[in-house]
Parts: sequence; structure tokens; C-alpha cells
Amino acid sequence: MQATRAREAATFARRRLRLGITGVGGSVVLSAVWLTVLWTGTVPVLADFRLTPGSLSPAGDAALLVMAVFAVHTLLLSAVEYAGGAVVVRAQPTFVQWFSAWARGVMVQAVLLGALTFVAALAASSFGTAGVLGVVVLGALGMLALQGVLARATGRLTVRDADSALEAQSHRHGIRGFTVRVVDAHDEAFVGGWIGLTNPQLWIPRRWTQRAHAQLLAVQLARRHTQLAGGTRRRALWGAVLWPALGVALAALVLPWSFSHSAMWLALPAAATLWSFVAVLLLPSVSRPAVYHADAAAAHTFGPEPVVAAIRQLDAWQDDEPERSPGVERIFHPVPSRGNRERALMRALRPAPRGAHQLTRLTLFTSLAGFGLLGRVVHCNIGRPELWTVYPGD
Repeated sequence: MQATRAREAATFARRRLRLGITGVGGSVVLSAVWLTVLWTGTVPVLADFRLTPGSLSPAGDAALLVMAVFAVHTLLLSAVEYAGGAVVVRAQPTFVQWFSAWARGVMVQAVLLGALTFVAALAASSFGTAGVLGVVVLGALGMLALQGVLARATGRLTVRDADSALEAQSHRHGIRGFTVRVVDAHDEAFVGGWIGLTNPQLWIPRRWTQRAHAQLLAVQLARRHTQLAGGTRRRALWGAVLWPALGVALAALVLPWSFSHSAMWLALPAAATLWSFVAVLLLPSVSRPAVYHADAAAAHTFGPEPVVAAIRQLDAWQDDEPERSPGVERIFHPVPSRGNRERALMRALRPAPRGAHQLTRLTLFTSLAGFGLLGRVVHCNIGRPELWTVYPGD
């Protein structure tokens, strides 16, 4: 029994999970401590703290304060991110390779966060809390609309148009072929998916287009069609837009400062990070049903065996964890375990369209629009910049 537990503890998935727990747990503890320090006045903060000159000084200072919190969080968790991106990975890069990719991704996030904060602070000066919430909503919408651009900037991904054969195959599964893009990603856990808002592109990893994975590609095209046509992606988009705004609204109600006070901008990243932690706990239960529904729809077309084979291959490229305890899955995994998905298929049940596909991970992505810092330190993507914008999944 002890030997079995030791082997389980040493699995790749469990090592990644420990890193994620460290990243998320460390972020939560740091956020709670920082909020306590600010709330109790242990570190006094001038209400009208000024660093930048000119008429735009309040907005510029707000951006600098939020980016300072971002920078400290990054520094304190950098060792865990290194382990997640260069140690507990199957293809281990050199330190220079990892650091250059990581630093590029961090800079993109920092610039985006600073710009969003600057606009939010300008809106706060004219419209108060309503102005900030408007910017958070528009910022989340903008991040989703520009997800492809941000993914290429953050992860240095190469995106190409699909060839005529892939376009034709996609069309047979109800997908407009001209929307399909083939992505060169070094990380084997990259799965692509629907990218964008009103006219989304379908990103397909180049690995899937190899002849050996023809059946997997067909199954995934059927699943992607179901996610878009069945409404589970639409529900996830709404959730990813509204969740960060709800967090900022709650922070404005609970925190003892207005948006004209410098302490509010120092506190917002911590409060938003705690709100993202609530999302990590609650939203997986809404994400998992969408996975089961897409599996069942693909099995309706191909039969269960090809879908099971695809699930097993995708799991091997990601966690490679056939079974999990109910508690671990409920708390940490928006994508059900391989075993649970296979058993659901073998029961031949076709659930009604429900749930929200990738809701948890899309919400973590857009959390930056609401000043949250948790999006890149969860177990599936910690230290892996190619997965900070387009998360792994089913």
C-alpha cells in the first residue's frame, strides 16, 4: 500500500498539481496578507500618492501601483514558475530558453494590465465605480476578441491557414473551413480551440494534422462543432466577461477606499486574485458537463471507441492521469478524468446541452481585465507561456 501511494505521489500529474497548489495557494496567502496590511494601516498609504506629472497623473499612478503589485507577485513566485516551466515538464528547456519565453509573456501581461488599469482609473475619475466596471467588462471582451493576437504575443505561436484538405474535412463536420488555423506550438498540452468572439477561428495544433492522428482530428472537429453550435462556448464567454466585473463590484463594496484613493489600486490585485480563487473552486462544476456533452455528440457520429482513443491520446499529452479521487477532481479539474469520460461514453448517455465549455480557464484568462493575478499559476499552465492565453483542455 505504501509503495502504491509513493508511485501515485510521483506521477507527472501529481507533481504538476502540487506546483499548482503552491502557485495558487501562495497567491492567495500573499493576497490575504497584503490586504490585511493595507486594511490595518500597517503600511500607511497616502490617499493622493503621486509619482507621475501632468493632468493624467492619477491614472498613471494607479497603473504604476497595480503593476508594482504584479511585479512583486511575479518575483515571489518566479521559482515555482521555473519549476512548472522547466523542471516538471516532459520536454525540459534550458534556463535561457525558458527565461526568454517566460519574460516575454510576463512583459505582455504587464503592459496589458497597466494599460487596462490606466483606462479604468481615467473612467473612475469621471464615472466612479460604474466607469471602472465598464472598463473591466470592455477589457474582458477585448481580451476575448484579441485572444489570438495575445496568444501569439505571449507564447510566440506560429499560426497558419489550413490547407484545402483540412478545410474540406472541417466543412464536413459543420465548421467553415476558412476559419480553421493550424498552430505550431512546442508544448504538447496545447489543444487550441475556438478563438475570438463574433467570427471565431478554430485553432488546431499542427500535431493533430499528422497522418497518425487522423482519427483524433476527426473526433476533435466533431467536438469543436458541438461546443460552438450547442451554446456551451457562448455561455463560457458570458461567464468570462461577467465574473471579473462582479469581483471588482464586490471589492468596491467591501474595501474601505474609493477609487480616488491610492490604497484601492494597491488592494485591487489582491482582492481580484482572491475572487479568482473562488472561481477556481466553483466554476469547474459548470465546465465539466460541457466536456461530457461534446464527447457524447462525437460518439453519436463515430461510436464510442474512436472517441475513447482520442481521449486517451489527449490525456497522455497532458496530465496522463486516468483516474482521480472525487475530491481532487471536484476542486482542481474542470476537465473530467479520462476514466470518468470513458465510463460516461460506455453508458451511452447523451446529456442535454448544458454547462459552459472552458468556463473556468477562460475566466482565469480574462481575470487580468479585473486586475487578477491567478491566471498563469494554476497547475495546467504554471511556467508555460504558450498556455497562458490558450489553456489546455479537452
